[in-house]
Amino acid sequence: MSFLGHTANFQGVVDVFMHDPTGYLPFTQLMVGIMGGKSTLGIAQREMIALYVSTLNHCHYCCGSHRAVLANLKIDDAEVSAAEAGRSAEGKTQAALDFAKKLTRNPGAVAKSDIEDMQTAGWSDQSIEDVIKVVALFSFLNRLVDGLGIQGNAQVFAQAGAMIAEHGYDPVVQMVQGKAA
Repeated sequence: MSFLGHTANFQGVVDVFMHDPTGYLPFTQLMVGIMGGKSTLGIAQREMIALYVSTLNHCHYCCGSHRAVLANLKIDDAEVSAAEAGRSAEGKTQAALDFAKKLTRNPGAVAKSDIEDMQTAGWSDQSIEDVIKVVALFSFLNRLVDGLGIQGNAQVFAQAGAMIAEHGYDPVVQMVQGKAA
């Protein structure tokens, strides 16, 4: 169910981007850099943080999409479910999820002590910034798809999950660039 007339047939966020390719091209390029660019965070770690942020924001579409990506990356379902619930057996990852929760739910309350907790858990300053970027990116995307009423479905999630797991987010930019040209 979509909330706007022109989005009535949109199945996913790519449909949103393709509706206004010139306007969304810079954002899609940013998305590729954050989710697939150089980082000490692995692709699966970024996807798990995105899943957790999307869960905290109650974004059905993004949760379905990230679960599908993680399944296609062959991440154990128990590990995915734990991350979705904000839990990890690994202390370093738990610190990142705790930080992501605070930054998502109460960003104005983030303090130097939160950064120090991440550093104590073993995260470098660059890695902490990378976590912040993933949280910020999906806070925007969650609000975009929820604000437009984009729900997605199992078929959309499966297609997106397979594409992103195999090729990253690059095909999204390529589609948007092609239409913007």
